Amino acid sequence: DSSTPASNHSNSSNLIWRSGEDAIRSIHPQCNTLVSLLKCRSVLLAIMQGAPGCVPWGVINAFLNDYLSSDRNLSVEGSTLVILLFGVGNFAGTLAGGLGCSYLYKHYGARAPSVLSSTTTIAACVPLWALINIDFNSGKPHYLLMGAVSVVAGVFSGVTGPIVKATLQNVTLPTSRGQAFALLNILDDFGRGLGPAFVAILIERLGGRRRAFNVGIAGWVICGVLNALLYFTVESDEEIVRLAAQRQMENGDAGSLQNIG
Repeated sequence: DSSTPASNHSNSSNLIWRSGEDAIRSIHPQCNTLVSLLKCRSVLLAIMQGAPGCVPWGVINAFLNDYLSSDRNLSVEGSTLVILLFGVGNFAGTLAGGLGCSYLYKHYGARAPSVLSSTTTIAACVPLWALINIDFNSGKPHYLLMGAVSVVAGVFSGVTGPIVKATLQNVTLPTSRGQAFALLNILDDFGRGLGPAFVAILIERLGGRRRAFNVGIAGWVICGVLNALLYFTVESDEEIVRLAAQRQMENGDAGSLQNIG
């Protein structure tokens, strides 16, 4: 009877050890999936394009409201209205991006949506630069003109998001799609915090908010270029995924693919 506690302790230790080994073994397939995802050029571009894109969002979300009221002599209510109209435009741009992506993909193929996303991303810099650099207050604030410019900036900035997500879905297998979107969301959340911090560093280094904002907004140019590069990769990567899915279904994995999808 005295040996019973010792044997129980030994059994529990072995159980914990086996559980640890099982946990470690279960990680390996996930690591392999992540490595294979990052080997896909379209997946890598879709994830990378968000990094420079977080800097202009840092300008808009953290600094633009105060800049318009302090440096552009708008009232607090007026600057808030300008930011609100930007948000309205962004919502409309997101809807337009989803509809435009579907239409272009259906009628012109897999490459066409990347042309739309890259063009609108770069174009979004122009009205945003206008808000920062042009003095709309000749005598009294031209809220109508500033509001129109803000809406246009919002529309252009909202188009890319749904196109990138649709592209990411098309170039990943159902078995790895969840991990791809998790990685994209993690980096987006990280960018929301990093963007304002990077803009603050630019303000300190460049000696003023206007210069820093002009440089920061150029992040959308880099983002647009990365989206444009998808034009050269997305078609071949979609074909690779289609063939891989077909191979898995022929090997008897059709049921698991349908359940995951």
